[in-house]
Amino acid sequence: MKKLTPDEAIDIAYDIFLEIAGENLDPADILLFNLQFEDRGAVEMVETADNWDEEIGTLIDPDAFVEVWVGLVNDQDEMDDVFAKFLISHEEENREYHVVWKE
Repeated sequence: MKKLTPDEAIDIAYDIFLEIAGENLDPADILLFNLQFEDRGAVEMVETADNWDEEIGTLIDPDAFVEVWVGLVNDQDEMDDVFAKFLISHEEENREYHVVWKE
């Protein structure tokens, strides 16, 4: 299985985020994201967490997926406001993804 590159994973997550964020985030968060993204926005691939089974109800193989966060970074360049966490499969033919939205 060919794994997604960081750039590919980031592009997929950001495209999905832009498409469905309006249906899944509070209007205030959407406004904040839109106003701050140019200066503080970030879309980053992170190490795949071990607790996705708690979020999606099934065990996953961390090597078969990539995790990407969309949010805003602070002055220390740390993402302190995460709007969405994506779990995206490396499988190109039948790409799966799961999203945990900011509450």
